[in-house]
Amino acid sequence: MMRCKELEEYIQEYCSERRKIKWEYLDKHYSMLFPAFVENLDILIKNWCGEQNDKEQDKIRYLIFQRLRTSGYTGTYEISMGLSNSMLYLDEHMSCVYWKPDLIYENINSDMENVRKKLEQKYIRIEEYELLYIKQKLLLDDWKLFFKVLERLSDKAAEKIQERYEIFEDEIEILAGDYMDRLDIVGSISVNRE
Repeated sequence: MMRCKELEEYIQEYCSERRKIKWEYLDKHYSMLFPAFVENLDILIKNWCGEQNDKEQDKIRYLIFQRLRTSGYTGTYEISMGLSNSMLYLDEHMSCVYWKPDLIYENINSDMENVRKKLEQKYIRIEEYELLYIKQKLLLDDWKLFFKVLERLSDKAAEKIQERYEIFEDEIEILAGDYMDRLDIVGSISVNRE
């Protein structure tokens, strides 16, 4: 594991430049995520309304995005997007869909090829597990950039929430983090009841 850290340090400048370039790209093109985002939010709201009709269900308090760590290993790059009441992980009726925000992960393979070439300038032999370790670091960088995109997507979420305001609490918090781990508040949406 010591060498993995050494490799990570060696490409630190590349990673920093990559984050900067990627954020500039996402900042310009994040609206490309709107159609899939809105479609998934529609599905979540319909699922929640179905649960409310069947059972007594509290109002929605959280819009949740969770990174599935296994998706980085399998190459699916999916995240879990869900709605929950105030009980969060204890909410047995949590509405959830899986979504691959293509815009966030679209260049990971070419980025990894660039990393490999950079590492080969100094290291004669690079093990697959070392490249996988570096890939997980790049994916984590992408995930953190997605947090910033979520702030912008919240405007689109607000429009959808207003259409069905009666199933939401007065303020919806947008949470993001690793699956079943501590989640960070990355934004909020006030529900207009007028």
